[in-house]
Amino acid sequence: MTRFFLAALTALAIFPLTSVDAKAQEFTEAQKAEIKKMFDEYLLESGANILKSVNTYQAKMEEQDRIEAGKKAQGFVEKIENEKNFPMAGNPKGEITLVEFFDYNCGYCHKALEEIQTVIKDEKDVKVLFMDMPILGAYSLEAAKWSLAANKQGKYFEFHQAVLSHNGERTEDVLKKIAKDVGLDVDKLMKDKDDEEIAKTLEDNIAQAGEIGIRGTPGFIIGDQLFPGYIPADQMKQVIAEARKK
Repeated sequence: MTRFFLAALTALAIFPLTSVDAKAQEFTEAQKAEIKKMFDEYLLESGANILKSVNTYQAKMEEQDRIEAGKKAQGFVEKIENEKNFPMAGNPKGEITLVEFFDYNCGYCHKALEEIQTVIKDEKDVKVLFMDMPILGAYSLEAAKWSLAANKQGKYFEFHQAVLSHNGERTEDVLKKIAKDVGLDVDKLMKDKDDEEIAKTLEDNIAQAGEIGIRGTPGFIIGDQLFPGYIPADQMKQVIAEARKK
């Protein structure tokens, strides 16, 4: 029995796949049945260990990916957190940095606004940086241009909240009204939004997001952890508390 089993294993190990069928012809039907039975018994007895090994390997690879993503995220935050006039809210001198990647036409980004507002209200040592990432069409791109232009007038977050809170299409007339309501110079805003520097910033934002593993919105970096997707305020707070301990 063992001899036949070893012969089968040897055939599988030594001969290429194209030769396996030909090699198999050398066994009698009884021997093939015996080999199959041994394989089935081996898998039945060792299946749990095989599955455990696969799961252990997968967990190890996921942990390595998580560590690598964390390093990229941390390097990215260090690169942008000291940039002057970066769109932000919360405590400018906050010890903990939270970065949000968002699109104005993203439903979950709309939902995440309340979570960000809660974190800003409750966590006084958190600085929130906003990465406009217009990937969902022309209205997204136009709204992002207006928001970066609003930043030039020191009212980015006011405009940002009003635009995300608006239900319906964000047409030029809508953006003008929002800008006027939050106290912006609309004429200056319309001139600034078409600045080539703003267009370049938005292109760079999308490219940088892809480099660190953010390919959709929303996405977050908190401390040195990357979260490619929506997360609630409670989870944000938990990660912030962990970041304080480091």
